Amino acid sequence: MQPQILLAVADDERRRRYEAFLKKERVICQAVSSLRDVATQTARQPYNAIFLDMPLIVRASQYEKSLVEDALRALPHARLNITPATREISILISGESPESSQTPEEYLRYCCEQPVRIVLPRNRIPIHLNAVLTHAPDTAAGERTVCIDISPGGCFLFCVNDEISLQSTVWIRLVILNDPAPIQSTVCWKREWGMTNEIPGVGIRFDRMSEQQQTEILSLCRGKQKE
Repeated sequence: MQPQILLAVADDERRRRYEAFLKKERVICQAVSSLRDVATQTARQPYNAIFLDMPLIVRASQYEKSLVEDALRALPHARLNITPATREISILISGESPESSQTPEEYLRYCCEQPVRIVLPRNRIPIHLNAVLTHAPDTAAGERTVCIDISPGGCFLFCVNDEISLQSTVWIRLVILNDPAPIQSTVCWKREWGMTNEIPGVGIRFDRMSEQQQTEILSLCRGKQKE
């Protein structure tokens, strides 16, 4: 099986340069354009390693960086850059590697020897928060519910509504936040009422929120982790 590398880069020209390098080294590369996509993709498909474009990391917010913490802890990863004068690729290794891995080619060979892994998010914080769930941005007539656990990237909500289906778009208002705007989200998984003895509900991925909401949720999660 050919090695699988996940490449995160937003700029098309830089992406093409990295893809040419990886193709020459005979690995399969899948490119995504954001750190959120890294978290989503590593939960869906196994990879040997993650390569991150340096400008993408520099421009990312603290909230966006928090979304990939689990993936970067689980998989070999490095930051790539392109020297403007020579167009050569340089590498800054962030994870563990042998001392012999000094060049992009050497580190890539090391990554290809590592097992492929799917990374399921493990940074959910158990916390009960009042919430309103609805199919539309207007949550005035929404369903009152409660958040059971939360992470910077999503949450699990108590729910017994049969009309809510997988991959549907929903809006969530977390009452505790100072910014009351509904958060556009996607239903990623569902636990039906009566099917198990566990709490029925839906696993939600946050898709669109304000910077203030990002900061508040990140602060909430980190504060709870320290307790």
